[in-house]
Amino acid sequence: MVADIAGKVKNKLARALDKYTQKLSEIEKKQVQDRISSIRQKYDAINRLKKAKTLEEEIDPMFFCFENLPAYGKEYWFLKFVSTDPKDNRQLLAMFGSGTNNLKINSKDIDFKTCKDGRKGFMTSWFFDSKKQLVFDEACKIAIADNTITASEKNNAHIRYFGTYPKYGFDIVKNKTKICSLKITCPKDKSNPFEFSHFFKGLFGYALINLYFDFEGTLNNKNFKGKCYVQKVIVVGPFVPWYWGRIVFSNGSVFTYYVPHFNIYKFDYRLKSNFEFYDNETKKTYAVDDIIVEKYGSKFPRWVITNNKRNIFVSMKSYSSHKFVFKRLGSFTYTEHIAQVTDVYIEGKKLDMKKLGSGMGLVEDAKGFVL
Repeated sequence: MVADIAGKVKNKLARALDKYTQKLSEIEKKQVQDRISSIRQKYDAINRLKKAKTLEEEIDPMFFCFENLPAYGKEYWFLKFVSTDPKDNRQLLAMFGSGTNNLKINSKDIDFKTCKDGRKGFMTSWFFDSKKQLVFDEACKIAIADNTITASEKNNAHIRYFGTYPKYGFDIVKNKTKICSLKITCPKDKSNPFEFSHFFKGLFGYALINLYFDFEGTLNNKNFKGKCYVQKVIVVGPFVPWYWGRIVFSNGSVFTYYVPHFNIYKFDYRLKSNFEFYDNETKKTYAVDDIIVEKYGSKFPRWVITNNKRNIFVSMKSYSSHKFVFKRLGSFTYTEHIAQVTDVYIEGKKLDMKKLGSGMGLVEDAKGFVL
């Protein structure tokens, strides 16, 4: 019954549109047809993002492409590198991306229009090596060709990611000086190397691909190796506040957590919350839902993760950070903290930090609202 009514309405609208276009000039007809085609393409693009991906063959086509973004759509590439040497607390972070709506990022007007051979966007990179060093925080052009994606700006600076699954390369150059040069390969410990995820409600949601790989090369003219996290995420709609973190231990163990949430006055509503710890010695994974993330302090905050059953407890201390403020319709603040773990309890038992080794990684704190 409902399908019959919907079909009749659809046919009636089609006849009305056809009758309307017959009265238009050829130029006006072309404009209407182009507009309808554009809407259809963007609708089809959302449907493609909604489809579940699971195969290795689907990784590179998603990484090395520009999405046909609908209104309020945005796509970003994130790359995070952390040393697994217990005596090395260096970390490297890079991000670049684009969208359909221009933004002000860190007080800079960023134009996201399509340009020749690519798209205009924003790129940033910073690293910690005894102290924080900001490489750049700039508007850029993003180009994709032959399994290579490059974000670059006029002053001889670029971020470049290239290769085919499961081997990639990554480099950053500024003023003709190579900041880093890294080889990225599948993890030797045979932990899960990649993950697809997507979530949509109607026309709004996200789709992403994560790679959890090893890397080796140079940073700041010094040897640098460890674990990396490479991501492409497509978001259609507003950014939602979140807590997210990924910590890597020297023995190859890893934990991650993710809590997207809304803050309304003093009320905090968690859309979802999960914590996962992979023990590289036992090859076991512990997963917990309904976690609580608490922040203490401001400049170098401490972070505590617990759950309602109190069978997990994690304490971390940050030692550097970089903040991004996005403004358009609203304001959104995204802060990257690099942190070190001080204590871990899993299933109520304290883990031996000597066996785990140093645990370092990224802690994200995002709040606000922007379309």
